[in-house]
Amino acid sequence: MAATSIRYAATTAAPWTGSTGLGIAPARIILCLIAFRWLAGIADNLGARGASEDAAITMLGVLAFLFLTRMRLARDAVWLVAGLLAWLFAATMSALATPMPRPLEAAALLTLLSLYALTAEATLAHLRSPRGLAAIRVFLTGFLLVGAALSVWQVTQGAGFVDPGKPGVIRAFGSDVHPVSFALQALAAMLALEVIRVKTGRAFNGLHATLLACGALALYLTYARTAWVMALLIAAVLAWRRSGGLQRLALIAVALPAGIGALSLSDRFADLASLPTFWHNFSFAETVFDYRYIDNSVSWRIVNWSYGLQQALERPLLGFGPGQSAYASQFSLEMHNILLEALFEGGILGLAAVSMVLLALLGLHRNLPAATPADRHARALANGFGAALLLAVLFSTSLVDQLMTVVLYLLLLASASTPSITETARRTLTWLPPSGSPGCSRRRPPDPTQTHP
Repeated sequence: MAATSIRYAATTAAPWTGSTGLGIAPARIILCLIAFRWLAGIADNLGARGASEDAAITMLGVLAFLFLTRMRLARDAVWLVAGLLAWLFAATMSALATPMPRPLEAAALLTLLSLYALTAEATLAHLRSPRGLAAIRVFLTGFLLVGAALSVWQVTQGAGFVDPGKPGVIRAFGSDVHPVSFALQALAAMLALEVIRVKTGRAFNGLHATLLACGALALYLTYARTAWVMALLIAAVLAWRRSGGLQRLALIAVALPAGIGALSLSDRFADLASLPTFWHNFSFAETVFDYRYIDNSVSWRIVNWSYGLQQALERPLLGFGPGQSAYASQFSLEMHNILLEALFEGGILGLAAVSMVLLALLGLHRNLPAATPADRHARALANGFGAALLLAVLFSTSLVDQLMTVVLYLLLLASASTPSITETARRTLTWLPPSGSPGCSRRRPPDPTQTHP
């Protein structure tokens, strides 16, 4: 079957009629698998240990079977999938060449990278259609409603996440295991719902407002400043896109300082006030640090980066092994920087592979449709999230061990790369000749599964 592209995606999703003869559309199968993994994660949090891992393995097996029997590779997703496979190859080479303290962590990462590649292929090849958008919308509705309910329950019942040294702050983690991960997922889900709304021409009604409010409540209850800053950056991107010359000057002179000021007034950012003192007493050339000045997560990460880079250069070719940064690093911490983590665990090969993945994602964002106002609005939302996520994985979190975060990001990309309904309808109907024109009966519609020139 021919590959599809973002600009010429199929207008309808043909039902899957593979070897089982079920006649089920691929979009429904893919979203059912994603929902299964999501629900398994909730069950895992409630005491069913190992449920999320079992669901991920099941998801991997089903997606592999579907790809081998019926699925196709979208043309514009080739470099992303190739980059993920290159990352998998580099991780495998590192695992074979390096003695590791936690071999099970290496196996888990190899499995996860395989699942990333198959999920990227599935979402970008089969969810970019009106039927795919409808299926995504149903899943995202449930995700936000359940996630908000779980967040409220976790905070009110004292069952949330508590940071060391801050016993008075209870943070919601929703349907994930960590507040930051769930906050990124909630933000991506909110943006994807808005993208689907404008793509399908729906009005901004009470249900949509309720879903966004649930997402915003869950986002607030996580106390995840990474996601809060990302939301502010996305809002700034949208405001910049919608404004003119004088308005942009006003944004720079007034809105930006006001936003930074609002964040600085929050208790969640109060500990960062010591960063100037830390910088005054810090140098990357040092190998010993005065830990009196390291009293917040940002300063800890900077010191961890310094030590991590020095360790990574000790094994520059293949690194310390996949999934080992949290155990082989100086402070037994993850690197909180995707490039340094790739270098630390996979050496130069791993760094090259991860760079390829990031460049492929950049290419997907650059090629998002912009034919209609709805397309341009969706493009701005997706590109804002992509830019904010890039900053997050460089300074705060990681794409490793973030299955549901990556899944929600891919759903956002699939939604934003689907042409708006008006544009889709125009492409579907352009083959029709004027009524009564000669040769009307001899003309046929183009095959929607074929790539247009």
